[in-house]
Amino acid sequence: MVGLGFIPITFLRVLLILTCFLFSCLVIGNPSQKYCDPSDLLALKEFAGNLTNGSIISTWSNESICCEWDGIECGNDGGSAAASRVTLLNLSGRGLRGVISRSLGSLDQLKLLHLSCNHLEGRLPTELSNLKKLEVLDLSHNMLTGPVFGSLVGLNSIRSLNISSNSFTGNLSDLVGFPSLAVLNLSSNSFTGGLNSQICKKIRVLDLSMNHLTGGLGGLGNCSTSLQQLHLDGNSLSGQLPDSLYSISSLEQLSISANNLSGQLSQNLSKLSRLKILFISGNRFSGPLPNVFGNLTQLEQLIAHSNLFLGSLPSTLALCSKLRVLDLQNNSLSGPLNLDFTGLPYLCTVDLATNHFSGHLPDSISSCQELKILSLAKNSLTGQIPESYVNLTSLFFLSLSNNSFVNLPRALSVLQKCRNLTTLILTKNFIGEEIPETVIGFESLMVFALGNCALSGQIPSWLLNCRKLKVLDLSWNGLNGSIPPWIGQLENLFYLDFSNNSLTGDIPKSLTELKSLISASSSSSNLTDTSAGIPLYVKRNQSSNSLQYNQASRFPPSIYLSNNKIKGTIWPEIGKLKQLHVLDLSRNNITGTIPSSISDMGNLEVLDLSCNNLYGSIPASFNKLTFLSKFSVANNHLQGKIPTGGQFLSFPNSSFEGNPGLCGTIDSPCGVVDNDMGLRPAIPSVSNGKLGRSSIVGITISIAAGIALLLAIILLIIMSRREMRNPTGDLDEEVGRPHSHRLSEALGSSKLVLFQYSDCKDLTVADLLKSTSNFNQANIIGCGGFGLVYKANLPDGVKAAVKRLSGDCGQMEREFQAEVEALSRAQHKNLVSLQGYCQHGNDRLLIYSYMENGSLDYWLHERVDGGSFLRWDTRLKIAQGAGHGLAYLHKEPNIIHRDIKTSNILLDEKFEAHLADFGLSRLLRPYDTHVTTDLVGTLGYIPPEYGQTLTATFKGDVYSFGVVLLELLTGRRPVEVCKGKNCRDLVSWVFQTKCEKREEEVFDSSVWSKNHEKQLLEVLGIACKCLDQDPRRRPSIDQVVSWLDGVGTDGKRE
Repeated sequence: MVGLGFIPITFLRVLLILTCFLFSCLVIGNPSQKYCDPSDLLALKEFAGNLTNGSIISTWSNESICCEWDGIECGNDGGSAAASRVTLLNLSGRGLRGVISRSLGSLDQLKLLHLSCNHLEGRLPTELSNLKKLEVLDLSHNMLTGPVFGSLVGLNSIRSLNISSNSFTGNLSDLVGFPSLAVLNLSSNSFTGGLNSQICKKIRVLDLSMNHLTGGLGGLGNCSTSLQQLHLDGNSLSGQLPDSLYSISSLEQLSISANNLSGQLSQNLSKLSRLKILFISGNRFSGPLPNVFGNLTQLEQLIAHSNLFLGSLPSTLALCSKLRVLDLQNNSLSGPLNLDFTGLPYLCTVDLATNHFSGHLPDSISSCQELKILSLAKNSLTGQIPESYVNLTSLFFLSLSNNSFVNLPRALSVLQKCRNLTTLILTKNFIGEEIPETVIGFESLMVFALGNCALSGQIPSWLLNCRKLKVLDLSWNGLNGSIPPWIGQLENLFYLDFSNNSLTGDIPKSLTELKSLISASSSSSNLTDTSAGIPLYVKRNQSSNSLQYNQASRFPPSIYLSNNKIKGTIWPEIGKLKQLHVLDLSRNNITGTIPSSISDMGNLEVLDLSCNNLYGSIPASFNKLTFLSKFSVANNHLQGKIPTGGQFLSFPNSSFEGNPGLCGTIDSPCGVVDNDMGLRPAIPSVSNGKLGRSSIVGITISIAAGIALLLAIILLIIMSRREMRNPTGDLDEEVGRPHSHRLSEALGSSKLVLFQYSDCKDLTVADLLKSTSNFNQANIIGCGGFGLVYKANLPDGVKAAVKRLSGDCGQMEREFQAEVEALSRAQHKNLVSLQGYCQHGNDRLLIYSYMENGSLDYWLHERVDGGSFLRWDTRLKIAQGAGHGLAYLHKEPNIIHRDIKTSNILLDEKFEAHLADFGLSRLLRPYDTHVTTDLVGTLGYIPPEYGQTLTATFKGDVYSFGVVLLELLTGRRPVEVCKGKNCRDLVSWVFQTKCEKREEEVFDSSVWSKNHEKQLLEVLGIACKCLDQDPRRRPSIDQVVSWLDGVGTDGKRE
């Protein structure tokens, strides 16, 4: 105590100050360690307690320092350290499952709540309305349901609200308040009602697309003049565009495609001078396009296809100097193409197809040095191709089909200078001209169509210089001579159509040597999109509808030689063309027998050999062609038994008619001898031409016996129908399709079993058969190695999918029933639900829930706008859902799927993924644990080890799933035919591109953006782990699902 008297007072003051400073540093440096608000801590623990899965369950500890937990930030209230509160909760993409707890409403200092891209479900708690300081709320890409607006009332500080891609409901008129709201995204939900006049007073970005909104756009009258983006696509909005819309002078993006809007566009469109993007396609707009584009100098994209516009092309479009995309196809525009293109230096896409334009091609378009895509098909254009088009050095897609152009030699001499041209479609022009024999250039050409031109001459030898050619169509002409043997040297060719000409000679043996049709490795390397997303059409005959393909690479590998004068035999070596999907040799003079090697063409879907001079039998091995959906050998000289099993149960009698020696149809069952074929002794004739008495007696007795036999058969049928007491007996008469009797060769009893949870109540066998029109081909919605799938419209209005199993099920009835019922217990929201099964004679039918949006394969590879419709968020959700379905199969019923592919991933009305065809390999061959080509699935998805071990494994499913992930990322099929000698399948191409650090080239252009780069790269990394050549290094599907659920997003609207 005495010593203190010697310490100066100033020192004590300094010491006190230092102590306070150090203390304050500790507090400021880590305030959360001591000042985690107890109420916030309790709310967060309760929130975590409502979750069943997610990374925070393990990372959030039981300690009280919640401000250091993952995804949480704290701040001070009023500058007091003692009041440090949770202000930010960001758990985007953490794989969260469960419901959103009411306790979050206690975090009353929260400014940002970000729970997007998880698997949260249930309703939104009303307690969220207590978050008065909340500025940003993002609940997008979850599975939340029910009404939502009541839970958001009173959020007066909210500036950004994104609840897109859920299943929220409610009327838009209930959305009121939010005085500070600047960004509102309600897209991809189930909101109804009309546009609320109070909804966008201060909004800058408004996205209400993909809902069920109705009414007009009058509710936009109160929208702020600061509105920059307005997206209303994919609703049921109707009426005309109101004048108030044209008053939003700040608008930069206006997207109202795929509605029922009508009327004319007003001259007031000129007021939207800041507009960069105008999407109005898929409506019923009519009248002329207003000639006011001179004021829209910022316009970059004008997409107005599929409307009813008429009149001429607005001349003021020439003043939109920044225009990059002009798409007005499928309207009724007319007049000459007199637009001055010289002022459009950035134009890269012009699509004016399917209109009524007339006159000559404009010279000025040759000044568009960046023009890549030019489609003017289906108009009334005439004249010649201008010489100036040699300047279109960037052009790679040109379609001029269905016009009236002339002078084919000049056209080819001009276009051969377009060195980058990969797709050239000139179909239905140059009528009656002669195809030139000498042409140079076209080194880059991959697709060449010159069909339906009535051209004369022979197949030109200059085509041999087009070494990259994949698709060649010279059909519906008058070409003569023989098919040149050099055709086999076009190693990339996979689609060949020489049908409907006057070709003679034999089928060249070199045709069986087309490399791209022999092996997958020769048919898929550089996956160049030769059609640039513009649909291509194939019309098989003059009366049918055209088949549409999104890209040339989507064409089924095909050889069409029908309706010519080709003779000779079918080479046995044709069986080497294992990649071929369609072989049509019908209506020729081909002789000889049908080679059994065709049964080695495992991908064959169409085989038409009708109207030739073939003899011998149909090879029994053809029942191995499990993908075959159309088959005809009609009008030949074939004999013997029609193959049974496989797809042959589905072919009508017309596929075999005109062959008196064939048996096995309902009209000509085997075992009944035919007098015309000389298998039964004829009645002896008398030399003088008269019948003797004994002959007359014999004939009389025979007739009497025949009548008696016929009456006995009729009586037997009536008695059997009464005994069976089954209404299916009269079904075929009601449907009136004689060939449908082949559905069952046995008259045994039928059995229908519906499981407890089935939606198909009170269904009978007769209902089931009638709902598919007795399995009419028109009802087929899919086919595969396990049989055909039919759409069934049941009597109660419910839709179902009925799979008719092909081949011998390999089991007794009791075993089959036990196996099916075991499959029915595999219940998961990401599996296609098995509703029941039916045994009808020799047929075994599986009844599944109907998936409204078909297969993922359709959306990625067939639907013309499917790729752009499936935005990245939807694709990620599909990958996650399919992964969860597969993880369930591997864990619960312990099922190896064996055939994971995009066509076995079906999508419901909300684009939720459901795995199909699980367990069928075991059902069809329960004792076969080894892989065979008809059971393991599809080329491109098969793991490399299956070629050696022949054993299906869980890790094999993971490999196939990795291929599906690549399809989602790239938009490409696993096996596509591409250019170049070093052809690779999709997997090899992706790994090579990734190895060369060119990952950005891998991704589908419709989903690629810098905003999603991190997510895309994450999923690419996951896919590559699944595709490891060594199955031991592949992750389990559980690990894959965990990674996918953890894929985060900071993305914005694509």
